[in-house]
Amino acid sequence: MAEAKSEFQKEVVIRNLYQHVEQLSVEIGERHLWEDGSLGRAAEYIESILTSHGYEVWRQTYTCYGKTVANLIIEKKGKEKEVVIVGAHYDTVPGTPGADDNASGLAGLLELARLHQTLSNRKTLVFAAFVNEEPPSFGSPHMGSMVYAKHLKDLKTPVEVMISLEMIGYFSKEMIQTYPLPGMAFFYPKRGDYIGVVGNFPSRKYVSRIKKGIKKNSNINACSLTAPEFFGGINLSDNYSFWHHGYRAIMITDTSFFRNKNYHLETDTIDTLHFDQMAEVVRGLHLTLSDL
Repeated sequence: MAEAKSEFQKEVVIRNLYQHVEQLSVEIGERHLWEDGSLGRAAEYIESILTSHGYEVWRQTYTCYGKTVANLIIEKKGKEKEVVIVGAHYDTVPGTPGADDNASGLAGLLELARLHQTLSNRKTLVFAAFVNEEPPSFGSPHMGSMVYAKHLKDLKTPVEVMISLEMIGYFSKEMIQTYPLPGMAFFYPKRGDYIGVVGNFPSRKYVSRIKKGIKKNSNINACSLTAPEFFGGINLSDNYSFWHHGYRAIMITDTSFFRNKNYHLETDTIDTLHFDQMAEVVRGLHLTLSDL
């Protein structure tokens, strides 16, 4: 996607990923409408990081349950009209600090934005931090990515693909991996040490390309699944909003509750994450986006 690649310093990426997850999940903690001021504090932190890298941030604000909330959007204009979007949500369900779900995905988004800041790009590249992905907003007009996808649809924006970063921090060499159907274990790994790339049938080209790109450009294995939209939870993230509005979208994930027993619990803490593997996911996505 970009015409040159920035230098990837893994130690720096690991340090930055840890800082972002620590700030969101430890310093702020729960991030939702009912934890007063938490979404605002998270948004302020995200905006401060993006502006420190030289980006101009657009706050797409709207009212939800009587409170003002915001998506945070940055855009790097390209020479061509097509748009590639990388998105991640920054809210949590009540009762969890949300280290993996989804401070990990948001941290990955911030690092990808930093790595691409100095690069020229053929296609317009958008990084979007979404509010209100979790219930009760999920799938409703209050969902942050639904608000943004509708905005793009209304403008007839030519989105080539949207990439949702949804839980990218939990890995294990143990044979803990489960699947929606028992027979899938014959075709997919039993160890929870890979990153998943999933999408619906209209997005299958990008599922394949990004899986191959991650495997080629990083030291982490990637496995893919293309399936009907309502199969196995592949619609349970911000990619769903873009499918709903007719766009191609995929999800990058550590497979969530099929692997991480801390999903939506108070035990979803920073000490359970694996930042070396997270950095490899970022490396793979960074170089794959550069070639897209």
